[in-house]
Amino acid sequence: MRVYSFAFVGWLSLSFIPLGWAQEAKKEDKVNLVFGKTMELEMEMISVPDSVGSGGKPAPAIEDQKASQEGRWLRIDVPFSTTNKFTPEVKFKFYLEGYEGVPATEAGKKTEKLVILTGEATYRDVPAGKKHFAGVFLAPASVLRFAGLKTGGEMDWSKGVMNLKVEATEGGAPVEKVFDLQSEKEKGPSGRGGKKDLDWNKSSDAEEVSGVLLSIYETPFWPKDYKRYSQPKKP
Repeated sequence: MRVYSFAFVGWLSLSFIPLGWAQEAKKEDKVNLVFGKTMELEMEMISVPDSVGSGGKPAPAIEDQKASQEGRWLRIDVPFSTTNKFTPEVKFKFYLEGYEGVPATEAGKKTEKLVILTGEATYRDVPAGKKHFAGVFLAPASVLRFAGLKTGGEMDWSKGVMNLKVEATEGGAPVEKVFDLQSEKEKGPSGRGGKKDLDWNKSSDAEEVSGVLLSIYETPFWPKDYKRYSQPKKP
């Protein structure tokens, strides 16, 4: 009987080892950074507050039918949360769908081409929290340049009918899930993006314009709005 008892005890002890490993592995696999829901995205056209001023410089003269847009920036704030007490560094890369006018030929009309506007924002020592924002900005002149030929086309961004994708890298390792504004739709409003076109930002017929989406410290909104974001890191 003792032999069987010892055998049973030994088997029982060994049976708990995989369970312990499984619990430890589950703990290690816990995701720290998670993007928020698309409905929590804040994307709007905003003007520089009067308290910031113009820095003593006159506003640039823009001879364009969209001159009323002058001075308004596109602000994109993507929500995310973290569970670790502190996350030393998180980098976000933004991809935004835009359109640039192409000069007309002698016999043709002016057309537009697809562009993918990109930019990065890096934050360090991000505390645990359920509602952080990763933000970038598109300057007024760039808004005019990449809003396409449609009158008031810049409002398509603020209405959320353009594609937006954000990838995150934590400690040098890519976060598995991305933020994709149109991912729950079959196709995006422009016909691009959605479930059938998840890699719209890598389209072969698009031109990438890198660095045009600016981090807050490259804008007049810094440091006035510094409390809105975690500590930004300059490259």
